[in-house]
Amino acid sequence: MLQYIPSKAAKFGVKFWVLAESTSGYVAHLKCYLGKKFTPTSNLLQGTEVVLRLLKNCNLLQKGTLRSNRKMPLTIRNAHVGPGESVYVRQGEILAAAYRGRKSKKPVRMISTFINAANLNGKPKIIQHYNMNMGGVDGADMMLHFYNDNRKSTKVWKKLAINIIHRMCSNAYILYRKNTSDAPVKSRLRFIQEVIEALSSEYLVGRDQPVRGVRQTRRDVAIQHIQG
Repeated sequence: MLQYIPSKAAKFGVKFWVLAESTSGYVAHLKCYLGKKFTPTSNLLQGTEVVLRLLKNCNLLQKGTLRSNRKMPLTIRNAHVGPGESVYVRQGEILAAAYRGRKSKKPVRMISTFINAANLNGKPKIIQHYNMNMGGVDGADMMLHFYNDNRKSTKVWKKLAINIIHRMCSNAYILYRKNTSDAPVKSRLRFIQEVIEALSSEYLVGRDQPVRGVRQTRRDVAIQHIQG
C-alpha cells in the first residue's frame, strides 16, 4: 500500500485519488490506491480509469490537460499553431483543443466534455475555465495541513484513519461556512475545538471529569439512560 514517489516532498506515503471542488476544497469523493489490478475488460490506462470512475460516481463532467504522449487525434498531437492560435477537434461530447500562448511556449493540449469551441478575450474558453478552476486538490491538502496533528506511526491504518477524519472535519467546516447564520462566523480552530469537545464529552463524563461546565457523574448518566 505504501508508495514511493521521488518527485514528492514526502517520498513515501499512501496515495489517495481525490475529487475536490475547485473553489472551496470540498472533497466530494476519494479512493485509496491499493496497488495494480488486472482488469482484462478495460483497455484504459489506470489514471484515465480512476478519473472517469470518480467523475461518474458524482455525476460530473470533465476538463483537463493532455500529455503529448497520450492517445489523441493527430490534429491535436501534431498541432502547428502560432502564438495566440488554437485548433479544435470534437467527437460527440468530447472536445480536444491545442493552444499556444507565446512563441517561446509549447502548445498546451486540453480536453473537455462541457466547454464549447470558442475564444474569449483572445484565449480559448477551455483554457480560461481551466485556469480559473484548477487547484482543488491542492487547496484541500493545504487546508488539511493548517491544523495537522499527525503523529509518527508505523501503522498504516492509523495514518489512513487520521487522514480521513481530518478530511471529514475539513468538509464539515466548509459546509458550516456555506450555510451558517452565525455572526461572526467561527474560526476553523474554534470549530475543530468544539467538534473535539462534543465527541469527547460522553467519554469524559464517563470518567467523572468535567466537560466545559457539565458536572455529571456516572450515576447521573446511568439514570438518564434508564429514563430514556
